[in-house]
Amino acid sequence: MKRKASIAILAILSFAAAAQSHYGTSLGLFAGGDAPGAATPNIASDGQIHFNWGFFVNLPLLQTFSLAPSAELYRFGSANATDFDIAFKFIVPLSNFGVFAGVSPGLTAINALTAPHVGILGGATFGLVSNLDAFAMAKYTVVFDGSQNASVVHVNAGILFYF
Repeated sequence: MKRKASIAILAILSFAAAAQSHYGTSLGLFAGGDAPGAATPNIASDGQIHFNWGFFVNLPLLQTFSLAPSAELYRFGSANATDFDIAFKFIVPLSNFGVFAGVSPGLTAINALTAPHVGILGGATFGLVSNLDAFAMAKYTVVFDGSQNASVVHVNAGILFYF
């Protein structure tokens, strides 16, 4: 009887420890594709899907809200582009799964142009082991270039390493 109770307590504590790790500070690495949409005179778009990659750090303020500064490198038409932003993520934590949505204002650098942007994002995380998750995310970003706007859709997948 004591042995069964010990095993049950150990299982509950292990599950609680694994669930807690999914809400701490984490480093995310990702890769995926981007599809530039509308263009402006300063930002050319070829309508092709391009490879992108980047990283971010989740800084949880609450169990259901985190800040995530990030950098993402991709191609916008024939030019290299880099997004630097800070995402405000709202999270719905579930046992070994989480859903998130948010906004991501920041700056986009394309050639010699540096312009503000704002994006909306959504995605999900899936627990792999106690300190490692996989995630998938989609983001729609509008880049403000004077009186005209360019847009791009990013679809990414990657891993989150929890500290």
